[in-house]
Amino acid sequence: MNMNTPIYNMLLKYSGKRPLPFHMPGHVMGRGLAGLLKDAGSLDITEIPGSDSLHDPDGVIKEAQNLAASAFGAANTYFSVNGSSLGIHAMIHAAIRPGGKILINRDAHTSVINAISILKAEPVYILPDYDKKAHLNLGCRQDDLINALSQDRDIDAVLMTRPNYYGVASHIGSMIEAARSRGIPFLVDEAHGAHFSFSGLFPQPVLELGADACVQSLHKTLPAMTQTALVHEGSSSLLGKGRLFKYMSMLQTTSPSYVLMASIDIAREIMEQRGEELYDGLYKRIDIFYRELSKIDGVRRIKPDNPGVDTDFSRIVLSFERSGLTGFAAERILRESSGIVAEMADYYHLVFIATPFHTDKDFEALLKGIREVARHGKGPFTDKFSFVGIPDSLPERAMNPGKAIEMPAEYIDLNAASGRISAATITPYPPGIPLVYPGEVISGELVRMLSEIQGSGGRVHGIMDGRVQVIIKA
Repeated sequence: MNMNTPIYNMLLKYSGKRPLPFHMPGHVMGRGLAGLLKDAGSLDITEIPGSDSLHDPDGVIKEAQNLAASAFGAANTYFSVNGSSLGIHAMIHAAIRPGGKILINRDAHTSVINAISILKAEPVYILPDYDKKAHLNLGCRQDDLINALSQDRDIDAVLMTRPNYYGVASHIGSMIEAARSRGIPFLVDEAHGAHFSFSGLFPQPVLELGADACVQSLHKTLPAMTQTALVHEGSSSLLGKGRLFKYMSMLQTTSPSYVLMASIDIAREIMEQRGEELYDGLYKRIDIFYRELSKIDGVRRIKPDNPGVDTDFSRIVLSFERSGLTGFAAERILRESSGIVAEMADYYHLVFIATPFHTDKDFEALLKGIREVARHGKGPFTDKFSFVGIPDSLPERAMNPGKAIEMPAEYIDLNAASGRISAATITPYPPGIPLVYPGEVISGELVRMLSEIQGSGGRVHGIMDGRVQVIIKA
């Protein structure tokens, strides 16, 4: 099949000539690699005549990026082989100066606060709305964003996450308008929404809603390899001409993987040509799955029906609360009994990412595995879970994160950390949403919450052997 994939086609042509390379990489087109990696190695090259340069594109990479921009509805699109985290850093650097101020959702990804810390910038947080029945974060409310912008005229940019890890996509069109009407660029972490552009069954992509820039992780939902991402610039971006590309180039590796860039190229081509058809088929398979799921006692589908949000049908979120099982326990049972590995688990939920490349047999196997999980249950909980997914208030901030990460620090037991200033981000992972940022005071309530997450089988980055990093008292 002929594909309009400039980078991939260039690699095939070069490899097909059977050249004798005395250039990087050292495995010499796969000779030095083992097993299945040998085939991939035959396409793994460096910048050579005809391969173009990611940092100064004027050939096949430029052509591939232009094709991606057209497919996703962007004015400019840039390839990232360092994941969406690179895109987050580049967008924030392009939007604010060192020491500037940026409005973000409190449950932003770790990479957001890392970028803010490097810039010695000041974050302004908005707490997301929270569905206590479904135990799901619903994204930020429009009124909260507008109030924050009205109360603080020094805010230089806004960055919001949409959709979140659970497939919840808040209605942010009016939020974008509110920010841009004040001349403030609106950035979106759309890492989990790269597939939205290829079917009307999904929430509307943020570029169509007027976002200045967004980042998408292709590897999360599209047929692309891990670390592949796209950074898009909107048609009327307020970032300033060339700023986003400048920071993409400054922050990205100077030895980009051509295999990864070819993977981006191929994923875009597949989705552009067949995306609507593929997602129509997936929608039908998931509909059948949910009908069969409703017949299984002890498990239920979680889907918020709150006004102001849409949901991604391909993100399957389940609760085994009726079986008396936490998400952590359900994940372990499913993996050990059926060999099925979920995307993530938290205290309340088990989350699966379904793509068009899952078959009818895959969904039948998942249903069988879920029945086995439910069989391990001991009936519904008599008490409510005590862990709260989203705190009702922000921790006390003692200093900005950029200052906190440079202060002398020590490790102490988590149980002794109440009242101390955190020197690091403390994040249950996945989904990579920090509960404590550097410079914030660790409260007794946060100690309890973090202990409960770990005690229930969850992993928390920022806690090592039961110890957390705090700033040394003067």
